[in-house]
Amino acid sequence: MVLIWIGIGIGVLITTILIIKAIKTSSQEVLEIEAHCRKCGLKINGQKCPRCEKGPQFGV
Repeated sequence: MVLIWIGIGIGVLITTILIIKAIKTSSQEVLEIEAHCRKCGLKINGQKCPRCEKGPQFGV
């Protein structure tokens, strides 16, 4: 019986935390996509940056 009450308490706590996070999160943040590379500023539309992914090219 005690385990049931503990389980219910943990369930209520987790549910409360998730509801608070859902209320505080803006509607735009859920679907946010980076349109520009953080390092070089190239427009990438959510893909990996071709300039920054290559890295330094050594050799002949």
